[in-house]
Amino acid sequence: MLNQKEKELFKTEIGFVPPGVMVSENFGEAFQQMIASYHHAIWGDGVIPLKYRYLIAFATAIVDQNEQRAKLEMRKAIQEGATKEELLEVIKQQIWMKGAPTILQVAPLIQMINQKFS
Repeated sequence: MLNQKEKELFKTEIGFVPPGVMVSENFGEAFQQMIASYHHAIWGDGVIPLKYRYLIAFATAIVDQNEQRAKLEMRKAIQEGATKEELLEVIKQQIWMKGAPTILQVAPLIQMINQKFS
């Protein structure tokens, strides 16, 4: 189980304890520590700037048709400085990759972008 210091580290870094880390608590302390360490390895210091890693995560959430995660990754990308144009470009790319029906899937994301940047 994560101690309070580790939970506070997540809250400081990203504003919350990731659901996957919290759920992993059910599989024992060693497993949860492994998941938490992996999270820090992926989202900590890296060669690709964090904004772009969040944009990649945003794109994969769209591909996965996971609107809730897409919104979360989009918020994180915006916090790291992503612009409206960058977000829309990611969406356009996913429409190209998945086909025109994706337009309906991403409509709520575009609404959220327009609200955020209006």
